[in-house]
Amino acid sequence: MNVPPTNADSRFDPEEIFGAIDFDGLTTVVAAVSGGSDSLALLFLLDDLRRARASFPHIVAVTIDHELRPESADEALYVADLCRAAGLTHRVLRWTGPKPASGISAKARNVRYALLCKAAREAGTDMVLTGHTLDDQNETFMMRSVRGGERGLAGMAPVTLLERETWLVRPLLGLRRERLRQYLRGRRIEWRDDPSNTNPKYERVRIRDALQTQDRDDIQLLIAEKGRKRRALNGEAATFLQSGVTICNGIRADVDAVGFRNCPHDAQGLIAGVLVAVLGGQSFLPPADECAKVVRHLCGADISGRMSLGRCIIQRGKNGATIYREMRSIPDVVVAPDSTLIWDGRYRISNDSNKPVRIVASGEEGLAFLKQGGTENIHRASVKSSPMLICDDKIVAVPALTELGPNLGPDHGKVPEGFEVTRYVALFDHILSGYDEILAASVAKLFGLRDYKRFSVNQIDKK
Repeated sequence: MNVPPTNADSRFDPEEIFGAIDFDGLTTVVAAVSGGSDSLALLFLLDDLRRARASFPHIVAVTIDHELRPESADEALYVADLCRAAGLTHRVLRWTGPKPASGISAKARNVRYALLCKAAREAGTDMVLTGHTLDDQNETFMMRSVRGGERGLAGMAPVTLLERETWLVRPLLGLRRERLRQYLRGRRIEWRDDPSNTNPKYERVRIRDALQTQDRDDIQLLIAEKGRKRRALNGEAATFLQSGVTICNGIRADVDAVGFRNCPHDAQGLIAGVLVAVLGGQSFLPPADECAKVVRHLCGADISGRMSLGRCIIQRGKNGATIYREMRSIPDVVVAPDSTLIWDGRYRISNDSNKPVRIVASGEEGLAFLKQGGTENIHRASVKSSPMLICDDKIVAVPALTELGPNLGPDHGKVPEGFEVTRYVALFDHILSGYDEILAASVAKLFGLRDYKRFSVNQIDKK
């Protein structure tokens, strides 16, 4: 794209844009750069900051080529040329191989995040910066408004934690795209437009067009309000999770019914949703109407009752309720040597041995195996849906149990050498929004898991 010089105000103070980010201790930062105006503005503003400071981390620009458009390879080369001229390091990472026939956008996002995490690890950093703008934020709000759901209306968080290891930081969320383009014009830097950004078959493009005639200042006020409400509700839910829920062996939650009924109604729905999602191995909270069903069930007048929802059983008793994974749609998979996978959204299984290991639900076989080892008085239903390891056609472990019987030997509860089984929280471990830091921390503590990294960016409105 030809970019004529402009007399418009294209000046920025990089300290105002990046000042809330703690770069201390970092030797490198990664900037995700596609070749579009937003990401190029991010890159060169970051370089302005580097030049203005006495010391600053090495900047590595990373372009993800999804190989979905014929122009993408040329765009990556264009970014490489710009970086070379500016004395910046540049890498291209590609999504190779066949692409799915449906759900391409969601899959592309997951691949992009995985490749950015890979780039960060290889660069020796845990920070990736992206060029999401205020325009992107407004569009996200409008799309989520159409789909429904209160929590999503807080929009994109200024920071997100990926795979418990890499910060995804969005320092441009308060800036409009046109002003960033003025900055690029002032520096005579061209950008490349993605043709899909004008294709009305995409929802975001249709929303973008509709926003041209709407007062966007009101949207920003709504986003800020929704963000504050989300954080406050997270705090209420986190408080009850710590005081009113007991987790047994990572596979069962016992809920104090009286304390739950005394919680604010909105907090009840979030508490129920978090427990069902985590115990059911789900990456997202259940829809609001399903959370409401669980709340009604937990607050019901009957002494006992049972329901199935979100891959979980919710069993209500006189003084409380028990929630655990039901015996339905549990995967039967083989973990090859020197590989790792996520099983049922609940466990990360690593195989460093020279033999394949099969992972299945424990079922009756697992219960019999544990009984042979001296384990009794267990909650049979939750154990049956927990993982069991089979190697050389022999059961080698039912690793969920930590409260083991006195005669339980190494061939029963203990995972053999060469295998590692750790509890995985699909709701937060893959993608953790900065809005949900307190809630995720409470879940980690509740399940006895290691803490999530603390955010090193102070850009979330705490009012």
